[in-house]
Amino acid sequence: MWLERFNKQKPHSFEKATAPADAENWISHMEKIFDVMGCEDAFKTRLFFPRAEQERLKREYHYIRQTSTETTTEFMQRFHRLAGFLGAAAGTEEEQAKNFQWGLRRSTLNHLMCMSYTDVAQVANAARNYEILHEKDDEENERSNKRQRSGDRHQPTSQQSSHRSHGQHNDRHGSDKRGGSDNHRCSNNNYSDSNS
Repeated sequence: MWLERFNKQKPHSFEKATAPADAENWISHMEKIFDVMGCEDAFKTRLFFPRAEQERLKREYHYIRQTSTETTTEFMQRFHRLAGFLGAAAGTEEEQAKNFQWGLRRSTLNHLMCMSYTDVAQVANAARNYEILHEKDDEENERSNKRQRSGDRHQPTSQQSSHRSHGQHNDRHGSDKRGGSDNHRCSNNNYSDSNS
């Protein structure tokens, strides 16, 4: 009987939501139907998600971790989406902030552990600031390593010229401008000369 009355209201089916707004619109639609039918809140809550799905979402929320390819912003969006589905079960803003903080990548978490935050946005801002600082350090280290590797491969011009035959006008490409033979030998072990 109840199911027949419910189906006469032509409820929208809910398969998945790509954004919290999709879920909120569906919930609003269902709320209107329940109001028309006079359903109590306790009964409505049980119908929104199957219990197994509710439990799966709770587990996912409590064990959520930032992936190695996710930025803090992407992780925060995924976290908020999941917390939005859980509603009050996600906890207070401070509890959510703590859960979000512990879900960050280990390298980021290590720098934020001594701080406490009142909401997810504060944690995300601190994590983004750390990421930006860390990216600048990585870029500087990479430039430094490139300079160092470049210096290892190429000897300064003054050292190269001391290995050339004196008295000849070498064009630095291995041949004498006056038509002579190859007088250039690379002394660096990274290069091999087949004429050696």
